Amino acid sequence: MPTDSSAIHLATLNAVKGVIAAALRNQCCQWEQQSCNASADARLSSALMVANWAFVADILAGRVSTEISSLFGQALDARMNWSSGTRSVSDQRLDALRLEVAAARSELLVPC
Repeated sequence: MPTDSSAIHLATLNAVKGVIAAALRNQCCQWEQQSCNASADARLSSALMVANWAFVADILAGRVSTEISSLFGQALDARMNWSSGTRSVSDQRLDALRLEVAAARSELLVPC
């Protein structure tokens, strides 16, 4: 990982966040279904165990999303050099929006 937060590619970071959170939520759904199936088959201890796994996967999906969003914010702060304090909040928000749009566009323009 780059030591300079401004070198982090924002579109890639957003893509990573989406992929990891979706994978965890998908696994959560699978475990919830397995828990329901086990419960219907009267395998209650198995149902409880798998339900707990689903609960943890759901928590992890939220945590991963939050942490990557925080990293995105740090990278954005480093790029914009907002610590200088010379720019208005509206200018900072506008720059953040521009970067998000640019990141989304570069994601769409990547050749297969």
